[in-house]
Amino acid sequence: MAYETIRRLGRGGMGVVDLARDDDGREVALKRLSLHGTPEELEKARQRIRREAEVLQQLDHPAIVDLLDVFDDGDDLVLVMDYLPGGNLAQRVNGEGPLDGEAIRRMGDRLLDGLAAAHRQGVVHRDIKPANVLFDADGNALLADFGAAIHRDATPGLTASEMVVGTPGFMSPEQARGETATTASDVFALGATLAFAATGEGPFGTADPRVLMLRAAAGRTEKLPRTLPVDLRRRLTAMLDRDPERRPSAAAARGGPDGTHPRTAARLPRVVARGKAGRIAAGAVVAVLLVGAVIAVLTGNDGGGGPLASPTTKAPAATSSTTAPCKDLPYRPCGGTDAPNTDGRRCTGRTADYDEDPENGCEAEPDGHSSQTPLRSELRGNIVPADDVDEYPMPVGDGYQLLCDGKVRVELTAPRGASQKLTVLDDDGEELGQASSADGLPGTVTLGDPRCVRDDATTLTVRVEAVDGSAPSAGSYQLVKSGSY
Repeated sequence: MAYETIRRLGRGGMGVVDLARDDDGREVALKRLSLHGTPEELEKARQRIRREAEVLQQLDHPAIVDLLDVFDDGDDLVLVMDYLPGGNLAQRVNGEGPLDGEAIRRMGDRLLDGLAAAHRQGVVHRDIKPANVLFDADGNALLADFGAAIHRDATPGLTASEMVVGTPGFMSPEQARGETATTASDVFALGATLAFAATGEGPFGTADPRVLMLRAAAGRTEKLPRTLPVDLRRRLTAMLDRDPERRPSAAAARGGPDGTHPRTAARLPRVVARGKAGRIAAGAVVAVLLVGAVIAVLTGNDGGGGPLASPTTKAPAATSSTTAPCKDLPYRPCGGTDAPNTDGRRCTGRTADYDEDPENGCEAEPDGHSSQTPLRSELRGNIVPADDVDEYPMPVGDGYQLLCDGKVRVELTAPRGASQKLTVLDDDGEELGQASSADGLPGTVTLGDPRCVRDDATTLTVRVEAVDGSAPSAGSYQLVKSGSY
């Protein structure tokens, strides 16, 4: 197969990427890798790439890209991939902002299906990140650039598995510590990538790569925002668990059967060289050596992504290997009934799942008060859901005080384990006072008589809300009002 170069798409530290056209007129991306070293080192690099091609060619899933061809051109190796015009996830989020919940669910399901298929074949990606999630012309997501991939049956010495491979902002804690990457490491990285799609930031926040590496090694992830749908937040939280033993498999995170840890693969057929150029027909994606080239050439840096290219979507398989006919929903086991206060997928009404136990459903129920419920002397309520803000009208009388020293006190006592904020506002919405209560210790706002000789009777507004970043609690807070002007 001959390729006619059309234009340059990108350049990186280890090579370039060109847009080209094959003999059939199809547009492809040519990734040229410039190999350097002694003749022995060059031969070892070629052996490593070809060995990984033998393993990775067994992958066949509509959410995983294909490598169409690999051939020698002098000292260089050239990888041939279908040109994909849809860009990557990093570009999309940086240009258009975070995706909505439903788009993230669809993308997550598709990529988890593909990742589970790879894991069942014994392949670990090791560098999943937004720049390695690409889109075809129809907007379908594909998991690209298995450039750092390893296989459990890879010949020792051919795969550089001792290297710390990955991208700091999306790398699992164990990878950042230099430990061996596993399927659980891929699950973490995909969870980090989906979190980026939802928030515009990776799970370790935004910082210098060296700082991100330290945060990753310590597993110091940022809390997911409460604005995310409950089911999505639960899924990502499980995938981002700092302990790889507690993370779900890719298939379990998808909602299908568990058990997608690598199996020992049967002996794979050898790749046969063909043609004068020694081209290798490969149905896989790139091998270990390509991690630097793919990151640099495709994206121009390790997180943003460039205008490149990746394979087009394959024809959908008749049946996904990770999707069972009957599958568990977040709040409905396969064949079972909906958990309390849910429709099987998410909480209903204004209930919330604070204990993250799907069996009891959304156990946190709102207090039932409305914005018209007055605070006359004492009142109990709760903050459900977590972003709830309770407001109550508070009638205040003006008694006769000889010294004009009338005072109104409002006391908030938050439930143990929670931090909540009390704000008192006048009838124009201006703040008159604020206090906080944490872990059962009360906070009090005290207001003095505004004017001595006039009747200052009025109705104020009392607001109660959670302190930003505090743990949610369905326990009841207590409001007590006393005194008058």
